[in-house]
Amino acid sequence: MPTARNVSSVKKCFLSGTHRTADPTDTWARIKPLFPDIGITRVADVTGLDCIGIPVCNAIRPNARSLSVSQGKGVGLPQARVSAAMEAIELFHAERTLGDVERTSFTRIGRGNAVDPRDLSLLRGEARGLSGIPIHWVQGHNLINDRLVHVPRDLVSCDLRRDAPTDGIFLTSSNGLGAGNTNEEAILHAVCEVVERDATCLHQAASGRFGGEPALVDPDTIDDPLCLWLMEQITSAEIDLHVWVQLSDLPIPSFGCAISDSHGGKFPGAPIGTFQGYGCHPDRGIALSRAITEAVQSRLTYIAGARDDLFRDDYASIQTARNRRGWLSWLEGKGPMIDFRHSPSWASDAVSFDLETMLEMLARQGFDQVVSVDLTLTRIGIPVVKVIIPGLVEPTIGNQAPRGKRVDGFLERLNLSMAGMYDKRRMGYLA
Repeated sequence: MPTARNVSSVKKCFLSGTHRTADPTDTWARIKPLFPDIGITRVADVTGLDCIGIPVCNAIRPNARSLSVSQGKGVGLPQARVSAAMEAIELFHAERTLGDVERTSFTRIGRGNAVDPRDLSLLRGEARGLSGIPIHWVQGHNLINDRLVHVPRDLVSCDLRRDAPTDGIFLTSSNGLGAGNTNEEAILHAVCEVVERDATCLHQAASGRFGGEPALVDPDTIDDPLCLWLMEQITSAEIDLHVWVQLSDLPIPSFGCAISDSHGGKFPGAPIGTFQGYGCHPDRGIALSRAITEAVQSRLTYIAGARDDLFRDDYASIQTARNRRGWLSWLEGKGPMIDFRHSPSWASDAVSFDLETMLEMLARQGFDQVVSVDLTLTRIGIPVVKVIIPGLVEPTIGNQAPRGKRVDGFLERLNLSMAGMYDKRRMGYLA
């Protein structure tokens, strides 16, 4: 049975909006003294810039080698500021030069010792011929079979300086970066993110192919107290909210959320448009709360205007009448709604067991490599990893859903299957 090796069974002690092995106030006390070494000059509470009231924070690193503004959210301010700081910490580690880099071809290393470049996210072009091209590799740990395995350096590094070394082949992104109080916590966070991005791509591809409405969740069936509080905060601000189940072949809870302010709400100065968020976690309540809080964070990103990867065209696109009409038409084209309580939920009281279950599910679906690259710096002492799952997909440049054997194969199976919770009128998990 596949399992995560060398994991502890440390019990979760904080379950409010997230599952952690330490209280956010204790985590904050641990990481705040490290800010000068990481380059964080301040963590700003930007919640009050909007009318919703769900906490959002920014962590600022002026000398960052990628994004200088990282963001965090949560059901309370302690969680939001830790979330922002941890995102900055993740990027700081991914920006650092990696040791033990080897330049060779996949053909020379062999599949048993490396991930296949053809199963990874490419910057551009086709995967044909990549096997014989010499590229730079770093070493990771395959959690499925407990073996060391090589992965392309460019999938791990987030050093975006103009003169940073790169092979120019693979898509550089923060997808799969994770930090935590323990190594297992960091890995689980990273695996959930990779699965979430994959589910988002599959759901978008299926929606486009079949012309179906999203699998909207019936709000009357949501029984998670924190999710209900989050929803009340949004609707009280006169902002529309829609949530849906992400269509996937992995039985891991994943949700999307859109908040739509088509009339200015209680805050006429806010950008009028639709903002999305996504969330994945073994606990369906946590997965949904992540989707909701990320949508709120996305909206505040535009209001605050501090994020250094947003440009004038981004603001123009969210406010166009065509954009608003398209989103609202899609969201309001309601078919049969899904009962939130029917979504899978299997979180335990220990992070290590959640992680092992995730790995087992991935292995049963044919994913024989879940690679964790340890980015932890001894002088910092915060566990940070980069997780790569060859075969799972993520949005490409321009936030477009990718195509390839993963997406095409999924759509083909979907087209042939009318079983489980899915049919062409109702999108949900594919049994």
